[in-house]
This record gives sequence, C-alpha cells and structure tokens, in this order.
Amino acid sequence: MKKNYTYDDICLIPQMTHLRSRNDAKTVVTFGRNNEIKLLAPFISANMDTVTGPEMAALIWDVGGIGALHRFNTVEEACKDYLEVKKINPPAECIVSVGVHGYKERCEELAKVGAKYFVVDIAHGHSIAMKEALSWMKGNLRLKNGDKPYIIAGNVATPLAVRHLSAWGADIVKVGIGPGACCKTRIVTGHGVPQFSAVLDCAREAHRLGIKIIADGGIRNSGDIVKAFAAGTDFVMLGSLLSGTKEAPGQVITKATERGDKQHFKVYRGMASDSARKDRGKEYNGKYSYVPAAEGVKTLVPYKGSAHDIIMQLKKGLKSGMSYCNATDISEIKDCALYELQTSSGFNEGKPHILG
Repeated sequence: MKKNYTYDDICLIPQMTHLRSRNDAKTVVTFGRNNEIKLLAPFISANMDTVTGPEMAALIWDVGGIGALHRFNTVEEACKDYLEVKKINPPAECIVSVGVHGYKERCEELAKVGAKYFVVDIAHGHSIAMKEALSWMKGNLRLKNGDKPYIIAGNVATPLAVRHLSAWGADIVKVGIGPGACCKTRIVTGHGVPQFSAVLDCAREAHRLGIKIIADGGIRNSGDIVKAFAAGTDFVMLGSLLSGTKEAPGQVITKATERGDKQHFKVYRGMASDSARKDRGKEYNGKYSYVPAAEGVKTLVPYKGSAHDIIMQLKKGLKSGMSYCNATDISEIKDCALYELQTSSGFNEGKPHILG
C-alpha cells in the first residue's frame, strides 16, 4: 500500500539561497478567470460561519488576500453580506459560497448583486450532486456583464476527483478531507488522505489540466504554509488560524478564571458539527429522512485581537520559508523545495522545548 503523509511528517531541507533579504521573496499570486486580481498573499479565509463574514472579507482584502463568505444563511442574507463587504471596503472582492441544494436561485441572485467568484462547497465534493451543480453553473450562470463565473469546488483528496471536477466546470479545486482543526471526518467515516500527500498528488493532476488548487485544512503555522506550497498548492485556506479574531463573526465570550481575572473567547466550529447543524435546522426539515452524522466539533478559542497581525505574521513566515529554499517567487517553491520524511522525535526537536 502507498504511504501518505501530513505536514508534520515532512521536513524541508535548507538550501543555498541567492536572496539577500527575506523581503526579496515575492508572495504575489493572481486570481480569477483572466488573472485579473493580484493578491499580495496567497491566503483565502475559510468559508465558515465562525471565520468569514463581511468584516473578515473586507479586512483580508486590505492585507492582500481574499475572503470566502460562508453559505449557511438565506439567499437574502448572502446577498446582503456580499454588499456589506463592498460597503465596508469598496474595492474589495470576495468569494461567495453555495451548496448543492437551492444553488440555482442562490447563484442567480448573488450574480445580480455583482458576485463574480463562487465556491461550491460540500464535505464530499467528488459526488454526483457536485457534478450536477457545476454542470449547471458552467452552462447557465452568467455574471452581470455576461461573463462566466469563476468557480472553486471541493472538497476532494484524489487526483481522479480533481480530474472530474475540472471536467465538470471547476476552475480551482479545494483539497482536504479531514485535516481541519474542527473536523472529525476521518474518525466518523474512516475516509481521508493525510494532507501533504493529498496536496502533492492533486496539485500534479491540477497543473497537468491547467487549473489550480487550494490546500484547505491542516494549516497551523507559516511552516505548514510553506510545506503546502512545496507540495504544489496555489493558495491556502485559513480557518482555525483566523478563528477568535476581532473580524471573525460571533460575540466575544468572557469567562472568569480561578485566579479571579477574566479571559475572552470566541466560538469556532466545523460546519458539519452538531452545533452548526442545529442552528440551521430548517435545512433538513422535510427534505431528508435523517440528519447525517456530525463530522465536526465546536470549541472556544482565545480571543486574538485583529486578524491583520496574524495574516501579516503568516506572510512574513512564508517569505522566510521561501528564502530557505531559494524561491524568489511563490510559484518557484514547488520546484526549489527539497523535502524528506522525519520521525516524531525529529518533529518534536524542531519545536521550542526549553519551556516545558
């Protein structure tokens, strides 16, 4: 059997660099059907209801990335959220999300208010329902100016799935089954592929087909971002790293500690968690004979302040990683980076260990 690996299993090997400064590393990427958008960083905020609402989408655009608004609201609310992003930050673009139920009306209404970039987002993207949604969007959906939409689709974890989604109409494929911080798909279903290997295999197929991928899930630090690009991704999706921030949707929760002071938190949850499903219970009433097993969890994360500082630190870490593998441009990482397997002891050695 083939062995698959995740980010912690991989160590990138330092190389001779021609970069005189980490700042010489260029993290600019293009986005869109005609590469009409230049992003200063290859970061996409996750389309989760505790990560990306209008505030996050407006903020991440300002620091060089792009936000993906979640789909767990009504069509009217989705259109309102898109327009709110434009109100907060008029130049900002964002990605809007649809599922595989009720997508026709949702797509058409979002296109009417100006949306150009769509993500068809379901847990198991390699499915007949995805095929039907993508095929309809590719053949029928048009933007206000008559152009075709730019479509992201996922999630998947195999080259065959990438090939199928591309044939059905996807411009970008979102890769990741089970690596997310609030995901328990692999525990519940037994299915998934460790993320480094999934990205590596899917990127090869995507680039052969002339499309792009997004590494979605498993990113815990800037080192993981560098590893994802070494595997061949074109963008990374950030979820847990941006949870608990000022711009993430949700109220700040204050709790007293045993010491008598106070700590501040925000909710972070997987979109297939019981918590998320209960909040959108109407989605299932009268449509399904059962509610699927929960494949996510809910937790409280410490309040982190503005996402701006987190994103900027991730960008700096990415630049540093590029300097270690002699990549001047982000597209060069996959060709420049060398990597080997490491033991768990090797991984632990690489973490600060004087503190405990």
